[in-house]
Amino acid sequence: MLHESIRDTYKEMVIKENEGFRLTLKKHEVLSPKGLFSIDMLQESLKDGIVVDSQTYNFFMTKAECQTLAYGLTS
Repeated sequence: MLHESIRDTYKEMVIKENEGFRLTLKKHEVLSPKGLFSIDMLQESLKDGIVVDSQTYNFFMTKAECQTLAYGLTS
């Protein structure tokens, strides 16, 4: 559960999903320092639609760094 002061900054999206794999991105602003975001990439292995293994990769990025990443992925 996220703190009420940052709850509105939470976003989650499934980036890719197929029969055996799902990649989910979760983002929210951290309490301190202001302007920093926690980015979680959750990689899940699926078998018959059930998660059998998962790894989470966490990064802390500024808004500008998030925008640079998004631009780099889409250009």
